[in-house]
Amino acid sequence: MKNNNEIKVRNITFSFDKVPKHWVLDNPIMTHFSNSMHIVFPSGEKFFIRSVRKFAKEIKDNKLSKDIKGFCGQEGIHSREHERFWDIMEDQGLNPGRFEKFLNKVAFSGKLSMENVLVKGLNKLSPRLGDKMSLSVTAGLEHYTAILANALFNEPFSINDKIAPQMLELMFWHASEEIEHKAVCFDVLREVDDSYILRISGYSIASVVLWLFLGVGQVYFISQDKDIDVKKLPANIQQFIQEIVFGKTGQGLSKNMLSYFRPNFHPDDIDDRHLAEMFFSNKSYG
Repeated sequence: MKNNNEIKVRNITFSFDKVPKHWVLDNPIMTHFSNSMHIVFPSGEKFFIRSVRKFAKEIKDNKLSKDIKGFCGQEGIHSREHERFWDIMEDQGLNPGRFEKFLNKVAFSGKLSMENVLVKGLNKLSPRLGDKMSLSVTAGLEHYTAILANALFNEPFSINDKIAPQMLELMFWHASEEIEHKAVCFDVLREVDDSYILRISGYSIASVVLWLFLGVGQVYFISQDKDIDVKKLPANIQQFIQEIVFGKTGQGLSKNMLSYFRPNFHPDDIDDRHLAEMFFSNKSYG
């Protein structure tokens, strides 16, 4: 399925004033899962941009070349807006900078970080194999962000008035743009090297890394939160499991995660671009 829609870069600035500490249903467990995304996503999106730009000049398809620029523009603004929320988290005593430094040292910028070891090690085995694997991991992570976005639009609690409205706006904007550009990195990978083994290897790495760091971040922010009511924790955990793990979000992820393993899979097989179009049709910035 060929998508001909333009990837539009929207230079949005969100206001995070008066966001409560436990902004998701007054539940710290659910909130800190989302807070973990505010750290993991910006670092990950910078990695996405690095990975796809390594091959940008080799792409001969004019539409795809234009999409790469749109993709990088959207991801850059995503990173900026999530990072702006770090100041709020700092004011709430959650120390986001400490987790961000840990994440980057272990995953991206450290001498023995996953990115450096993977890329340099595989490039020594075969020219550009590490760069291709980096792109494959990016395509895999983009599949996850796209199906998370899809799940958000079908999540009943996402319209709950106990979620900070400015955070919901941020989440739906980000989700909509993830749906818009969900096929870009996949199409670049397919043009660079359409090896099924390469694609699935990258997706497997992406699957482990994404959930590992989101989980570590969630535990870290819970440990930093001095305002958690211990008596309410069992109920908070139960709600997180019911609403996220086994709720519409978990069901949506389970439905779409394994589709990536189909040899003939393409992101546009999941027919959900109308969700992004519907969201932006009601917004002055879209």
